[in-house]
Formats: sequence, C-alpha cells, structure tokens
Amino acid sequence: MLVLLASISTAVLAEEQYQEGLFWKIEKEGQFVGHIFGTLHMNDARINDLHQKVSMVLDEADSFAMEAFPSDHYWNPYQGGQLIKHDMVLERGDSLENYVGKETYQKIEGVLVDVLGMKPDLVKTLRPWAAMRSFAVRAESNDVILDYALLERAGDQRKELFQVESIEEFIVTLQEMPIEAQVALLKFTVASYDDMRGIIDDMLDAYLEQDLAAMHSISTRFIPSAKENEQWRDIYLRHVIEIRNIVMAHYMRKPMRLGNTFIAVGAVHLFGDKGVLALVEKDGYTLTRVEL
Repeated sequence: MLVLLASISTAVLAEEQYQEGLFWKIEKEGQFVGHIFGTLHMNDARINDLHQKVSMVLDEADSFAMEAFPSDHYWNPYQGGQLIKHDMVLERGDSLENYVGKETYQKIEGVLVDVLGMKPDLVKTLRPWAAMRSFAVRAESNDVILDYALLERAGDQRKELFQVESIEEFIVTLQEMPIEAQVALLKFTVASYDDMRGIIDDMLDAYLEQDLAAMHSISTRFIPSAKENEQWRDIYLRHVIEIRNIVMAHYMRKPMRLGNTFIAVGAVHLFGDKGVLALVEKDGYTLTRVEL
C-alpha cells in the first residue's frame, strides 16, 4: 500500500469495509445479479490489461451502467448543456478574482488559459468549484479512457445502457458546497498543481494494486494535512464522493433488478462504509470479490 496522509489514522482506515478489490460479483438470495467494476478515469496504456479481462465478462452481460455518459447526445442539449454552462459561471458583474485575490487568480489564469487553452473571458467568470474542476494535466497517452471504452463496447453490442449519475447531479453536489470551502479547495488545487502529475501516477499505481484505501487517501492529498484543513477535507469527501455514492447506489437498483448487468464506476466510490459496495450490501445483495 502507498504511504497514506499522516492526518488519516490507519486505525480508522482499518475499520472501513472494502479496502481492496476492483471487481465484484453481485448476488441476491442466491441468484446471480451482475458485476460491479471500479474504473479509473484515465487513458493510460497500463490499464489495458484490466480492460481486456473485464471486457470478456461485459460481453456476457445484458446491460451496462456507468457514471454520466460522456456525450451530450445522451441528454437534452438545452436542459443539459445550457443549464450546466449557467451553473458554472458567477452572476453577471461578479468575478473569480473577487473570491481568490489577484495573486491566486493570476496563477489560475496561467494554467487554465496558457496551459489548457480556456478562454480568458470564461475563466474570469467561473465559480470557484468550476475553476477547481477545470484543472487538469495533459494526458501522456492517446489510449481511450477506460470507462468510455467499456461504453463503446457495450453500445456496439446493443446492450441496454444506464447512467447511475447524470452530469447535472454531479454538478449540483459541487454547486451546493459552501463558497468558503470552494475557495479553500481551489487555492489548494492551485498550490498543488506542480505536484499533480505525481499524484496522478500514485493514483494509477494504487489502482493497479487494487488498493481502494490508498486511492481514497490520495484523492485528497492536494489538501495540506494541517488540522485546520480537516474541515475542508471532510466537505470535499462529502460532496465529491459520499453524496454521489448514495445517488449511484440508488440508480444501480434498476439494472440490478433486471439482472445480468455490468456496472462501472470510479474505483474510489467502492471504498469504505459509505461506498457503493457497502450501500448495495445494505440493500440485501451479496458481494464476492472477483480476482483480476
């Protein structure tokens, strides 16, 4: 296991359910229901081996479910796209600089405009959560992101497709984050940008080791481990992972009731007592780890 944040007690982690394992068989009352697979939203070639193994199971499934579909072809372009754009920007006359200060704003603009190619007029109007989610490191591979590759395969096989979370539902969890938390988390994101490649590499290593506890810890490593930052870590986990877990577990019910389904969600959502595996188990399902 990778080294965890010093502020997170290993004793607490040891009490959590589902600390390891990416692939799980679902049963209920002795009847086969399907599989849940933890993905990584990356396009790294090192994931391809896992892709090939789980694809053989996907081929036998009747349906495929995943987080938000990656294309606006799957949802109403007005009710989806227009509302999303509106939610991402501040009220007219307001600016991101008013919240983060001139120095931090210049750093934000330096990455989002100069490195990632966003338009300056858009960056000025972004809400803090939207600016935070816009930070990215350019991919080093042309491989297809794992989730999308699975969706394409399922679509080619004309399986029934389900979302276990819409993009609108994902955005509202960020939108409802207190503004002071949005600002603090954005500042942490800016300060850790130079370390982001290392964080991504560590996340990939933990994923390949099927270490859910390490992935959960790494997901908040951009937040400094000082005690006064624990409140921001708790808010981040609640809005970015835990609330979404509840939504995903709810929408998983339909394909699971239909049976013989293949569900793919980010592996971080599998971890712990508040993860989707624990929530599914509370609904009376039995989960058995499948070795990869």
